[in-house]
Amino acid sequence: MTKHEVLAGARYHLNGDLVEAIDRDHGRILMRGVNHKGVIHLPETEVDQLLRQGLLVPVSSALMDEKKALQLVRLDASKLLKLDNTVYYLRKLLEMFHGALPRKKTLEEVQKMAVERGDSNPPKYTKLYQLKKRFLDNGQNILALMDAPSGKQLRPKRLCQESLDVMQDYIRNHYLKATQPPGILIYKLFVAHLEELNRQSDLKLDIPSASTFYRALKVLPSYTVDVARLGRKAADKKHGFGKGIHCPDRLLSRVESDTQEVDVQLVGENGHYLGRPYLTVLLEVLTSSVIGWSLSFTPPCFEKTASALRHTLTERADGTPAGLMEELVVDNGPEFYNASLLAVANRLGFTVRFCSKGQPNQKPHIEAFFRTFNLQLIHFLDGTTKSNPMMRGDYDSEGEAVMTLDELRHIVEDWMQNYYNKTAHGHRHLPANVLWERNLDKMNPPKVFTPEATRFICMATHFCTINRGRVRYKNLAWSGPGLSHIQSKLKDGQKAEVLYDRTDLGTVYVREPNGEAFYQADGVHDYQYGLSMHEHELVQQKLKEEGKLFTGEEARQALRRILQSLSEYQTNNVRRKRAHLRGTRNEESQYISPPSDMTVDTQYIDEDIQLSEEVDFELIDDTPDDDADDYETFQLPRKQ
Repeated sequence: MTKHEVLAGARYHLNGDLVEAIDRDHGRILMRGVNHKGVIHLPETEVDQLLRQGLLVPVSSALMDEKKALQLVRLDASKLLKLDNTVYYLRKLLEMFHGALPRKKTLEEVQKMAVERGDSNPPKYTKLYQLKKRFLDNGQNILALMDAPSGKQLRPKRLCQESLDVMQDYIRNHYLKATQPPGILIYKLFVAHLEELNRQSDLKLDIPSASTFYRALKVLPSYTVDVARLGRKAADKKHGFGKGIHCPDRLLSRVESDTQEVDVQLVGENGHYLGRPYLTVLLEVLTSSVIGWSLSFTPPCFEKTASALRHTLTERADGTPAGLMEELVVDNGPEFYNASLLAVANRLGFTVRFCSKGQPNQKPHIEAFFRTFNLQLIHFLDGTTKSNPMMRGDYDSEGEAVMTLDELRHIVEDWMQNYYNKTAHGHRHLPANVLWERNLDKMNPPKVFTPEATRFICMATHFCTINRGRVRYKNLAWSGPGLSHIQSKLKDGQKAEVLYDRTDLGTVYVREPNGEAFYQADGVHDYQYGLSMHEHELVQQKLKEEGKLFTGEEARQALRRILQSLSEYQTNNVRRKRAHLRGTRNEESQYISPPSDMTVDTQYIDEDIQLSEEVDFELIDDTPDDDADDYETFQLPRKQ
C-alpha cells in the first residue's frame, strides 16, 4: 500500500477537529487548529494507521507547490503554449477514453487535435502516457505537467552522521533558548567542539560551513523556534490568526468590559503623590457607546466591577446610553472571575462570557477603546506615564503630577459624554449616540433601574452587637441616633443585622433581626468614606505586616502607601525583577498582596457553575484578528 504523504497546507479532520499541516520536524508533523489555537505534533509513523481508523480524514489538499507555481509564472510564451496544448490533449483524451489510453485511437485523436490547434510537434504516445499518470496521481494539478527545471544541479556534500548529531544537539540545547543567542555564535561553538573531537581521536569528523548550519536552522518550524526563543505567549501572538466576528444586530446584546491602570500619576488633596488609578469600562458593541465606568484607586476586584455595573444599570436624567445587557464579555481577571459577579448575573438575567487566558483580542472593541482613551486624552495630561518608558523618555511623571482623582473624573466624564459618545468609531459612519438612538426600540427600551434598586448589587450583611451607640466590623465603626433604639429592643446576647455596601463603607444600615425598619449609621472616621471592602482588607493586611495598631490616621497612611505600591508594581522594571526573583528563590514579596480570605469568591466557581457543552461562535466584521472560537462560556439561567 502506498504511504500517505502529508503536505504542508493540507487540511484534515483529526478526531473531529479541523487542523492544517504546517511543517515537518524530525519525524513529526506540526499541525495547528483552524477553529482553535491548539498545536499538535503528529508522528509521521501514525498517519497511515489514523487514516485506516478514520480518525484522520483528508479535507483539502495543499493547493500547489510554490516552486512550480513560480516556474509557471516565469514561463515564456512558447513553453506556456506547449503546456496549454498538453493540458488540452489530456483532458480531451480522459473525456473520450475514461482514463484508458488505447494506443491506436489515442494517436489518431492526438493528430486531429494537433491540426485543430496548429501544433506541429504533438507529444508521442509514451510521453502522453507518462503525463497522464502524473496528472491523475496529483489530483489533475496542471503544475505536475511542468518539466523539471533544466541545468546542472550541484550535489551537496553530505555530512557524516556524527557531525549531524552534534549539530542537532547544539541547535536543540544552545540555539533554542530564551536568551536568543545569535546563530553565528552557536556555529562557532559547534565548530570548536568538532575541532576538539578531531584533535582527541583519529576519526576526523566533517566540519560543515556556516551556510550548511544556517540551512539546518532554516528548516526548523518557525513556531517551534519562536516558542523556544520568545516564549509560548509571544509565539502565539506572532503566529496568531482569527476570523472576523459579526457585530450583533440588537442593542445591548453584547457588552465588553475591562479594567486597566490609567497612564497618569495623581496626587492627593494635600499634594502628596498617590499613584495611578484604575478604570473599569463597559462598552456596548453595536454602537461603541460607553454605558458604564468606574474610576478610582481601588485595584481590580469585584467591588470595582460592581461599581461600574451599577453605573451601567442606573437610569440617566440626560438619556445617555445605559441598560441591562444580554451578554457580558470579560477576561479572567480577579475583578470578573469570581462567584459574586456570576451570582449578580444570575439574578439580573445576563450571561457572563470569559475569554481564553491571554487572548485579549477576543474582546477587541474594549481594547480599542482603551487605546483611543490613552492616545487621545491621557497621554496629554500632566503626570502622564505614556504607554512605556521609551515613549515617556526623560519626562518626570511623578514630579509633574498635579491632578487629583476628582479632577480626573470630571475630565474623563466630559471626554466620554461630549467627545467619545459623539464620535464615529471603526467602520461606523455615525456617532455612537446617534447609532444608539437609531437602534433604540421604543416599544421595548433598555431595562434601567433607579439608584436605590441597584444598591443590592454589592450589598452584604453581618451581625454584631451594639456598644455605646456604635456597630463595628473589621476595625471599622459606625454610629447613628437610631442605634440606641435598636439596642433597647434586642434580647440578651442578640445581635443586630448590619447592611453595608462593599464599594463604599461610609454608611451602613442597621435593624433588629426581625424588624422592618433600617436605621442609618455613619462612619466615625473620614477614612471610611469612599472606601471599598477590598481596599480596607489590604490596609489591614499592610498594618498587620508592619505590626501597627489600626487607627484612622494609620489607616489613611497605609492606604496611601498601598496605592503607591500597587502603582509601582505595574512598572516594567519591577515586573522583570519579580520574575527573576521568582525563578531563583521563593521569598516573601515586598509588595502588597490580597489577604488569603480574598480568594473565597473564586474557589466555588467550578462547583456552582456548569460549563456549556457547545460554544456559540460569533464573529465580528470590523476586527480582523479575533479568536471568537476559544471562548469559555458560563451559561447562567435567565431570570423569568
